[in-house]
Amino acid sequence: MKKIFAFAFLVFAFSFLSAQVQEQSEQLRILVWADLDAFPGSFEDEENSQKENPQNKNSQEKKNSPAEKKSIEKNPAEKENNSAEKKSQDENSTGEKTSDSKDENFQKMFGFAIERSKLVAPFLINGMINGWKFEYTPYDKKRGVKEFWHFDEIKPFDRKLNKIEFHEPEVDDGKLLSRVYCNRTEVQQLEYRRWCSIVHPHIKGIGKGKVEKGFDGIKEACGNALKNAVREYWRTLEKNKPKEISGTVLLIRDPRIYVRNGQYVVDLDFFLETDRIVKYTQF
Repeated sequence: MKKIFAFAFLVFAFSFLSAQVQEQSEQLRILVWADLDAFPGSFEDEENSQKENPQNKNSQEKKNSPAEKKSIEKNPAEKENNSAEKKSQDENSTGEKTSDSKDENFQKMFGFAIERSKLVAPFLINGMINGWKFEYTPYDKKRGVKEFWHFDEIKPFDRKLNKIEFHEPEVDDGKLLSRVYCNRTEVQQLEYRRWCSIVHPHIKGIGKGKVEKGFDGIKEACGNALKNAVREYWRTLEKNKPKEISGTVLLIRDPRIYVRNGQYVVDLDFFLETDRIVKYTQF
């Protein structure tokens, strides 16, 4: 009975993994977020300053004198018209297609976050479709060797070949969240299945980058995550530090990006393909 249960569990696990691979091989779906403002927290600071300064409140009350308040109030008929108009706009906003005016307002309100998302999404998607390449020289104090690290895209992202779509934008906690969809071509699907073979080890790493650098800070954090992943993997295989390591990786699963203590923190998973390892011939 136990053997039958174990066999059934293995079949289920294999089927689940195959389904996940199949889904990833055809269409990529990741969650991307961007701050609503280039300087997060500025609006909150402004609001707090108004609360702390009672003069601002008093001056506002002086501006709205009883006569002015009376003139501001609208008659009941006008209120009903405005209420009906607002209700009509709300009903239209629930439709699948938004109006041009609503799209324009959305662009004006969240323009910075939209442009940042348009930078982050292709960068991550390209890492999942074409991969990244790297060169790494570990730091060696005894030999007086300084650390060298460089990573880059294997090839530029082709927006015509791989169209990116942003779905279900949502504002939450000062951020604009979007679900990003991108389809692989048939050739890219075959390439992904090659990467999924057992020949390529699965590595993972966490990296940090400065928030003040903006998009470059996210790239910096991704590069550090990859470097840490490569370093930790080869530490388990090589007792002595190699002189140089170079290779390529494919970004897999959902990239996890968040902010902590003024830094972007990125948690990434990769498939690794090592191209070259140069060892020290003598101490």
